[in-house]
Amino acid sequence: MSIPISKKKILGAALKTQRGDKKLRNVAMECDISPASLSDIENGVLFPSESTFLRLVKILDFKDSKICDTYAKIKGTAPPDVIDYLVNNQTVIAELRQRMNKEKEEISS
Repeated sequence: MSIPISKKKILGAALKTQRGDKKLRNVAMECDISPASLSDIENGVLFPSESTFLRLVKILDFKDSKICDTYAKIKGTAPPDVIDYLVNNQTVIAELRQRMNKEKEEISS
């Protein structure tokens, strides 16, 4: 899926704003990416993978989930923080499947 530059720039600008006074090089090193890659992400040249994005969200200490919703809307997927939570919480997955099955049964009755 090709992501338009305009949408990459929206995400990149939000990440850059949140980075504030933190040095790009330090954030990139902590995120395990090159400073050039982080610069490209912030400038809308690159779109981060989910794992890179989640590391950036954690490192940059985003307080709300709006940035994850923005990422998901641009990529056309579920928010990566929700996916990460589900992957690490099998009980929640089982409960979600039960609810889905119940809804299917209600629709077909």
